[in-house]
Amino acid sequence: MLVTGGAGFLGSHVVDALLARGDDVVVVDDLSTGDRANLDPRADLRVADIADLSALQRELGSRRIDAVVHCAAKTKVVESMTKEKLYERVIVGGTRNVLETTRRLGASIVVNISTGGAIYGETPRCAEENVPVDPQSNYGRFKAKAEKLVESSDLRAVTLRLANIYGPRQRKDLEGGVVAIFIGCWKRGEPITVFGDGSYERDYVYIADVVEAVLGALSGIHAGVFNIGTGVATSVNQLLDSLASVLGPPPGVRPAPARPVEVLRACVDPSKAAREGLWHPRTTLIEGLRRTAAAEGALLS
Repeated sequence: MLVTGGAGFLGSHVVDALLARGDDVVVVDDLSTGDRANLDPRADLRVADIADLSALQRELGSRRIDAVVHCAAKTKVVESMTKEKLYERVIVGGTRNVLETTRRLGASIVVNISTGGAIYGETPRCAEENVPVDPQSNYGRFKAKAEKLVESSDLRAVTLRLANIYGPRQRKDLEGGVVAIFIGCWKRGEPITVFGDGSYERDYVYIADVVEAVLGALSGIHAGVFNIGTGVATSVNQLLDSLASVLGPPPGVRPAPARPVEVLRACVDPSKAAREGLWHPRTTLIEGLRRTAAAEGALLS
């Protein structure tokens, strides 16, 4: 089993689950945002940039791979607007390289990790998979292009469009890790920065639930695109209230100007995954926040 981006937040949790069920796991990660400390030592880490085909194939050699979980990407929405070439090279070019390498190593399935939060644009109603994509950022635009590459491959391909994932081990300096950032502020007693008026809404899905979706995609006979989220839009202000119910009052809230290319409401409808027997969400927001805070040492008791 190959996991690209396997030293990152989601990838390392996927690696843990694969090892727990007895799989041999190879990880490819350039460690630009991933961390060796996230990885179980039983995983075989190969340090390579997926956008460099020769380096990728050199590190993997001629070993046989049954399946690929493709997590590797650049993920900062705002940064993607100023580093367009980098994001295209890694997301589009990197996906093309992973698909070519997947075929060469004999894998029959690829699970492609995509975005539900950035690919649909504004979602007054939680978006179903058949809604035309309308990405507002280069990140979302390149993810949509990568999806097309995966779809046109001759592999059994499952693309998972993830809502905003959160949980233990998430970096606190990336744009999408708002839960990790907020819990870190609570733990350190620092004021929390809220962009705009706090009315931005996101669909927050717990990391363990997302890993179940990946395992379901690997184990089943599904193909195509599936939303992985809760179907519940939660505003930043509501998120703060939920965290306060777990951690007590926040150490302070500091307003900041709204960020560019930020959609006001991003929410996905996960009913297709449930209807087709692939997956359904299990963890409530409060329970997921409690587990995350406990794992990060932020709970007082």
